[in-house]
Amino acid sequence: MAVGGPFMASRLTGWASAARPLLAGEVPSYWGGTLLFDPRPKEDPRDLFDREEELKALRSGINYPVTLLLGLRRSGKSSIVKVLMRQEDALWVYLDMRKFEGRAYITYRDLVQELEGAINSWPERLRQAFRGLRGVRLAGVEVRLSWGPGDRAEISDVLERLSEVAEEEGRRPVVVFDESQELRRLKGYDLLYPIAYAYDNLRVRFIFTGSEVGMVYRFLRLNDPGSPLYGRAVTEINVGPFSRGLSLEFLRRGFEEVGMKVPEAEVEEAYDSLGGIPGWLTYYGFYYMQLRDHREALNKTISTGVELVRQEFRGFLVGREAARERYYTIMEACREGCTWSDVKRALEAREGARVDDKQVTLLIRNLVDASFLTREGDLYRPADVLIRRAFQRQGGSETTHSLRI
Repeated sequence: MAVGGPFMASRLTGWASAARPLLAGEVPSYWGGTLLFDPRPKEDPRDLFDREEELKALRSGINYPVTLLLGLRRSGKSSIVKVLMRQEDALWVYLDMRKFEGRAYITYRDLVQELEGAINSWPERLRQAFRGLRGVRLAGVEVRLSWGPGDRAEISDVLERLSEVAEEEGRRPVVVFDESQELRRLKGYDLLYPIAYAYDNLRVRFIFTGSEVGMVYRFLRLNDPGSPLYGRAVTEINVGPFSRGLSLEFLRRGFEEVGMKVPEAEVEEAYDSLGGIPGWLTYYGFYYMQLRDHREALNKTISTGVELVRQEFRGFLVGREAARERYYTIMEACREGCTWSDVKRALEAREGARVDDKQVTLLIRNLVDASFLTREGDLYRPADVLIRRAFQRQGGSETTHSLRI
């Protein structure tokens, strides 16, 4: 895909000419203008590297009721959404579900309070439109949604009012659930019913992003005849890793922005060690700017990434504690690739007993659905390079116990 353009080039030229060598640990003084190596999600379309096709597809997707934006962790999904939010004059409701990662469950109260916060980010005149709605009160200029029994705000009512307000404003109403796989932890309330109601009757559009692709589908239950969303058409957009060529170009462009000349061999080694996940490449560039040393930046990126993966895996295990050792055994067995039979043998060797075939299939499926493993024909592999490293003993000295901390 084409990257940049005249406006991008002018920004790069301006920054490069003003750049000076950074001291160790120093962050650029011009960080206020977003950079490729800014580890935060991008919001400026000029900084969205080679995601034009995905952005175009998402812009088209919000013409329809439901769009899924799916891809591995740190592939840039949130950046694509935030850039579109900046470009499109829609009535946006952005709900970040990442705050619930690692939680055993989410309550109706949690969900309503997130919705409340999003509505309160609107101008006061729009918030006033919710006055008089059942379960809604205005405390000063802020909207308060009741979540208790008897007088709670119903999400279908809130969506209906949102649709009405947007129509009056001549704008499109869009609700974003970022990392929507966390909604599968919602207890005591079926969110699919108000979504299905909005799908059939309202102008509201929904975007569901997800890093755990299979878990998003489990939550939406699109292929389950008992699901309120069964039979509804959705738009699906997949956000993949960068190719080798694009990864190298991303790193070159990022260093150009800060006026740094980095040897090509170092850029290539960074890709060979980290793969094409934009988030890992961004961390490497960010740490290089701070440390001014390739080896230190690469090692810090790997150690940070491995710890993030392990933290995310511990979150995956919440509610699955009984099978904890089995999941670790599978990930260790699949570091370099494995078949279903390899997994079964590894589990039975560890436990010294027969493991039911259905259990083996279920355990593997859960890891694939959570995007820790990916399937390539009959082989299962870690979904990215640093997931493999997270379950790899260094020099044979790392114990199985240390992987489980």
